Amino acid sequence: MASPTFRLLACCVLLSSAAWAQQPSTAPSRSFAVAPPGRYVPAPPSAAAREALRLHQEGCQAEGFDDAACEKAVRQLEAVVREDPRQLDAQLALADAVWNQAFRQPEGSAERARLRQRSLDLYQQLVNLGIQDARPYYGLSVLTRDPEARIRLLRRTLELNPKHPEAHKDLAGLLLDQGQTDEAVREYRTHLSVRPYEGREDALADIQFADRLAAAGRVREAAQVYDAVWDATAKEPRAERCQIFKSVDLDPYERMGARFAQRLREIRTACSGTPRLEGAVELERQGKDDAAIQELERQIQENPAPAEPYLALQRLHLKQGRVEEAAGVMARYFQQEKDPQERCRHFRTLSPRTTRAMEPALISELDRTCRARKP
Repeated sequence: MASPTFRLLACCVLLSSAAWAQQPSTAPSRSFAVAPPGRYVPAPPSAAAREALRLHQEGCQAEGFDDAACEKAVRQLEAVVREDPRQLDAQLALADAVWNQAFRQPEGSAERARLRQRSLDLYQQLVNLGIQDARPYYGLSVLTRDPEARIRLLRRTLELNPKHPEAHKDLAGLLLDQGQTDEAVREYRTHLSVRPYEGREDALADIQFADRLAAAGRVREAAQVYDAVWDATAKEPRAERCQIFKSVDLDPYERMGARFAQRLREIRTACSGTPRLEGAVELERQGKDDAAIQELERQIQENPAPAEPYLALQRLHLKQGRVEEAAGVMARYFQQEKDPQERCRHFRTLSPRTTRAMEPALISELDRTCRARKP
């Protein structure tokens, strides 16, 4: 498992790379070489290094960046590296901090270009040493524009860390760009097998790659990626899954019997068809609670599948002190909801006031069922 420092540095580099892609080039593209293994042996972080790394984490991250705190971190990281060049964590943090400092400078300014180039040089110096650590190679790959250089750096990253999920993903994308589709598919499968799923952003990245495969005529492989996303999102609320898959054209995948397409079709009625919900929210904002309640009732009549109108209606009734009505709304929801996971999800978050007012038999059934299911 990657250390917290590694995850933090990788995250920050990734956040910065999006900004890099949007910047105009200020220097010719460079082809970075990957040196053979060298004799550089990193030293464990010293006390001074640990303090500098703490400052880097607090002030130099792409989110929550603080100019003064990051400047202090840079000075301390520079001092640590001068004292002991074997402080690899400090060197990586310094390259990351300088890169993020660049984007605090005016676009197109000489200072921005200087800081960006310094960050690239710091990573390149580590790569030139042939360090037996994947982080500098991956860090440089993210900031490098030349596709061939990026591929070399990513391959070296994976030699040193075969389970580096982002390196597999990035390499798959580059290989697909170059028409090496079979290898791209293998790399992405490995990415899916080693990466920890962390939410919608990961799922959307997977779907984007699947769409690229489909556009390249590899619909069956695209379906396999979609199946993997479906499995990864198994514990997500149905509404979240709906959002993740909302842009997918199911027809070609249903024809080949893709598992995700068949399951997604089953829940699509609960994914859409709530045009009155937004209107009810606006009516409540205007203080027209009764009109909002009427709008939500109409919504449920038109499409009884989605949970959101029931939940909004329950909340409005409770807001007005009508506990029995709130209980009746949720009883209607549980009676029509067939998905055990969704039933238990909403039962576990039910208002205690609503629960106390519902029929004991229904509560007993839900309690018994949901106790047997993991949250």
